[in-house]
Amino acid sequence: MSQPSVFDTPVSPRQNHDEYHDALKRATDAIAPVWPLDQWIAVNPWWGLKNQPIEQVSHALSRMAGQPMTMPAEFYRKAWETGRITPQDLQEALFQGGYADSEQSLVGYLASPPSPVTPLRSAWEMMEGHTGFDPLAESCASYFDQHQQRWANRSAPSLYHFWKTTAQHDLRWPKTQRKALQALPNNATAAIEQIAADWALAPDVFEVLAHTLLLRVNGWAAWCQGIGWHTPHQQEEAGITQLAAIVLAWEWLGVAQLTSTQQSEWRAQWQTVDAAVPPQHKALWCWQHAFELGYQRELADVLAAPSQSPPSAPEVMAAFCIDVRSERFRRHLEHAAPTVTTLGVAGFFAMPVADAVIGPERAQPRVPGLLKPRYRVGFPQPQQQGVQRYQKESLRQSVRHAKYAPLSTFTLVETTGIAWGWKLIKDSLRKQAPMASCDAPAGLFHTYGGEPIARQEKVALAKSLLTLLGTPTASLLVLVGHDSQSDNNPHHAGLACGACGGQGGGMNARVAAALLNDSDVQQAVIKAGVSLPSPFYVLAATHCTLTDRVHVYRDEKMPKALETALLSFESAAQNAGNTTRQERAPALGVNASDHTKRLKTLAMRGADWSQPRPEWGLVNNAALILAPRALTQGKSLEGRAFLHDYHPAQDPDGKILEGLMMAPMLVASWINLQYYASTVVPKLYGAGNKLLHSVVGGHMGVIEGNSPQLRIGLPEQSLRDGDKLHHEPLRLTVVIDAPKERIETIIARQPVVADLINHRWLWLTRMGDKGLERYSPEGWQPIAAV
Repeated sequence: MSQPSVFDTPVSPRQNHDEYHDALKRATDAIAPVWPLDQWIAVNPWWGLKNQPIEQVSHALSRMAGQPMTMPAEFYRKAWETGRITPQDLQEALFQGGYADSEQSLVGYLASPPSPVTPLRSAWEMMEGHTGFDPLAESCASYFDQHQQRWANRSAPSLYHFWKTTAQHDLRWPKTQRKALQALPNNATAAIEQIAADWALAPDVFEVLAHTLLLRVNGWAAWCQGIGWHTPHQQEEAGITQLAAIVLAWEWLGVAQLTSTQQSEWRAQWQTVDAAVPPQHKALWCWQHAFELGYQRELADVLAAPSQSPPSAPEVMAAFCIDVRSERFRRHLEHAAPTVTTLGVAGFFAMPVADAVIGPERAQPRVPGLLKPRYRVGFPQPQQQGVQRYQKESLRQSVRHAKYAPLSTFTLVETTGIAWGWKLIKDSLRKQAPMASCDAPAGLFHTYGGEPIARQEKVALAKSLLTLLGTPTASLLVLVGHDSQSDNNPHHAGLACGACGGQGGGMNARVAAALLNDSDVQQAVIKAGVSLPSPFYVLAATHCTLTDRVHVYRDEKMPKALETALLSFESAAQNAGNTTRQERAPALGVNASDHTKRLKTLAMRGADWSQPRPEWGLVNNAALILAPRALTQGKSLEGRAFLHDYHPAQDPDGKILEGLMMAPMLVASWINLQYYASTVVPKLYGAGNKLLHSVVGGHMGVIEGNSPQLRIGLPEQSLRDGDKLHHEPLRLTVVIDAPKERIETIIARQPVVADLINHRWLWLTRMGDKGLERYSPEGWQPIAAV
């Protein structure tokens, strides 16, 4: 503490507190949120930076965290040598991207890439044997972990106050450091202002510094940011501004321990941050561009091929979630049953609900993360049965809490050892994970207030879903949600769904089916101009993405005349499951020789406690197609495309397309960029090795090994099989079947969409008269097929 400070320069009048708070707000907004494990939502970790070109963000990230947003040069060299990137791809990337390079210079770059950019260093990283930022991560884990901690924390008014109080009594740190901390205010805002005044950095430099420091505890920063999204009432005392105050205070302590020379070096590096993207960085992005063009050429070739015509009068229409895993099954189902036609729609089926079952557990939202559930699902349950269920769940919850009580180490195992031993044996002998199930709903109720929803609300929900599905032409409509099965898997929700709060779509399908079967609702939508066949009935089903089995929730009220069509659908679904499993099995290393053994092996993967990869999830996702099914029917998209039906002729004003570009497109982009980020920047945005995970807070997230840093994104086992990478890191290619003018009008009207497209966070294409063509602000450019 005896070292003189180089930050005694008085703050100029223009560098007032508001400027620093604005700079800090920009820094915190650059951190994307995360959700709890049991409400998993795939997130684009660069969402807060979408208003900047992706290459510029990548360069800034390499400066702040030492990790650019592209693969290493070796990755592109192998793709070039194996023909995955062709000379045509590279030339097209040079032309379309406006890169100031030649093919020769780019190939030479891969042979001898220059040294990586030297990253910015915090004060702690400038010291030998530095402590780093793990102490801050430990404080976050202790503050937020109200489920697993052994001793209860004292009440603290805020995260920052909790850290400052505990740090002052942490005997691991020198007394001078603990004493210096007392000089900072107990209030986060006041502390930030004092530190900013002491350093007297320019506001834009202060922004870069704050963002860099938050990246040192990126997982916890994302968690604190997420509080403002999913738990906003806790934002003031535990949001990301509180964590920003902590990292700034920690850096303030570190700077004070540097020598005068080191302090000068520390200050100088922040003031010389160069936003210009260096040539070598652009070269890697040109290779990434070419890598993505290679996929787009293959996609253009597939889409240009003749399509199979869907049945003109189908017996069954089956609506699946747009999830990429549905693409394989839909293709095989239509082949197995020519009288069945399939549709693609967002898997929550336009039902913004929460599943509030009886019991002590909190309600689970069953909507995309950017939406809030407006209704809760009610269940028919006799009073006595409800009481018994509540008591059973309360007992389970009591045992969970007892496991983590201070004295449980000495008493719980001895008291319940035999019972727990039997449970372990029983679960270990189970041959497969239980099929996901959901009870039939009794009705919908308002989330706040609890009263049943009104007739006009039911009709509005039904019309919204039927608008997305198009005009039903079959008397039997099956809404197929999807779910997954796996035991001992903290990331189970990420396999269930990448969008809808980590919940399967079966409940949403049952709610929607009950709503559409309401005769009063049917009459109302018909009067509103929606044409429905007669008879018309809707059933719900669940597609298990682990085993590719479809379970239909039968309904005694279904007209008997539809029984034959239902039996035909169930038989076709069984055949489709067989062929889909056969297609998926090699990538999972399943070498069973027949359908029965293959199904048994896959089902056992879900019940195996030691299986880190029950299925591949949404690995290799690469495209979103908004078009009639006729464009893709009978064509193999290799389980890489999200498929959402869109009929341009039924949307002359573009309102439906605008909704699709503002919802499913954003969700698909979030999923795509989470996989991309976990692959190209795994240390920062990946969850690490699943075998070393420990769950924090029961459901908050995971840490790896003995590190207190919260890991976000996808674990290695969801991307790699040993050393082999199973996910191709590609930005999403969106294909739309619509007129140019309609698409361009939406881009001009929606800044979020414009940012994603114009700054290259995704690629926008459309089906033109001569094939696939890609949008750029300068116009539409054709993509030649392979």
